[in-house]
Amino acid sequence: MNNKLQLGYIAFGIFAIFFFFVWLNPVFVIMPGEKAIIFNVISGLGNKVYSQGLNFKMPFVDQVIVYDSTQQTYEVPLTEAASKDLQPVKIKMTIFFRPMVEKLPEIYKRLGSDKVYKDKIFTSIPKEVIKSIIASKTAEEVITQRAIVSIKIKEELTQRLKDYFMTIEEVSLTEIEFSQSFIDAINRKQVAEQDLETSKRNAQSAIEQARGEAESARIINEASRTSPAFIELRKIEAQKDIAKILSTSSNVIYLPSNTVLMTQAIQNTKQ
Repeated sequence: MNNKLQLGYIAFGIFAIFFFFVWLNPVFVIMPGEKAIIFNVISGLGNKVYSQGLNFKMPFVDQVIVYDSTQQTYEVPLTEAASKDLQPVKIKMTIFFRPMVEKLPEIYKRLGSDKVYKDKIFTSIPKEVIKSIIASKTAEEVITQRAIVSIKIKEELTQRLKDYFMTIEEVSLTEIEFSQSFIDAINRKQVAEQDLETSKRNAQSAIEQARGEAESARIINEASRTSPAFIELRKIEAQKDIAKILSTSSNVIYLPSNTVLMTQAIQNTKQ
């Protein structure tokens, strides 16, 4: 009889435990990277934020609302904007963000659960920010200052989303598209700049070569002027010039010895 009674108590205990933990479900587990808040059907939304681990709740009256607290991404589709010089620009962007966990009750009140709040704030605001920042830059600046444009968008997003309790950690401009006419103009400009650089290099090379040749000629000239061979060469050239002049004169005779030159007028005088 006692054994039957003990078995009855054990069975009742097992049933009570099963009823308490399974049907009443007074506990909930928060996984790593998650935070939770509780909405009580009687008192309303609580201010406590629950962290990773085993937590308790009131059966039937507490509703657990779980949020992802890790870094998340939101893909902003291609957004059309106009640059400062009225060039059409299309930008696709990725936003890296996380919710402020201490503000989860406020996020729930204003925006809703984890599944819906992202679309409410990221559907329109990022597009407005993109259009605003692109309008302050020329199309060429959007290309050459891509990192700066990204920083400006991040700063503006942070300012706009601070009232929604979002932390913007990074912004990445994944795609930037321009009109075909603008792309063609950029390509022509790049070709012209490359041709100009080539011309400058060729001109500089010619100048340096000319300077080198001039310097080489100067050194050779100075060395030649002090060389005995150069002096002898000048003597020979002078003699050749004198001989050429005398050969055209009718009053000049050449002696066979080639050692004395006398004009006919001098001979006549001696006679």
